[in-house]
Amino acid sequence: MDKLKVSEIFKVGDQYDIVTKYKEIPVKVQLRLKWVDNEGRLLGFDWGKTHIRAAFSTLDPVYIRLSSKEYAQTQVFSNLGKELVLTLENFVEPPEFIKRHSVRVEPDDNRPVIVELTFDGHKFELPVKDISERGIGLSLKIDENKEFVKFLQDSIEELKEDESVEFPLKIHLPENGTAVGKGRLKNVVGLGKDIYVRLGFEVDFPKEELTKIRRYVINRQKEIIQALRFIE
Repeated sequence: MDKLKVSEIFKVGDQYDIVTKYKEIPVKVQLRLKWVDNEGRLLGFDWGKTHIRAAFSTLDPVYIRLSSKEYAQTQVFSNLGKELVLTLENFVEPPEFIKRHSVRVEPDDNRPVIVELTFDGHKFELPVKDISERGIGLSLKIDENKEFVKFLQDSIEELKEDESVEFPLKIHLPENGTAVGKGRLKNVVGLGKDIYVRLGFEVDFPKEELTKIRRYVINRQKEIIQALRFIE
């Protein structure tokens, strides 16, 4: 990477598909490359008439599509003025959020989605970090959720081969009622003092309950996109 000339891969004047995620929704724009800085590994793109600039920030990586199997991973150096300037970091496979089979959204902080789950007599009510038709994600601070984290640890340790942690779920959705079904623990990822927990809906969620979730996800997606267009 140190000896790589960025200009040997990226051609000034060409159009590139540039993607990132905003509140878990994939956002794609097609921009023209204006200039390249080989020494700083910088790429300068013309914003053109794009109205969703706020999605491209330092919060999440930005990816440039090179082929169906390869993307350039970058970070935003600057998104001010008439240009989007990116710093080239690496070459990777298509990012996970592009390959998802269903739309995932982050709830509005002012109208949170709350999941209520019960297992072996233990009941927990937790805020949802993201939600799709296939499952929900929980981003939890370990110090503030010690009881639930211990419950997860104990449940995983007691599992036998080919077993999974399953439990009843009630998902309280703003304006869409409560979806009730049975979920499964899919994975737990440690993030320093936080953990990210993914719960899947594939165990037993009746069609009418999934319809409530689908309706919420569609409406929330529209809200996010509409709000994004007004942020400059």
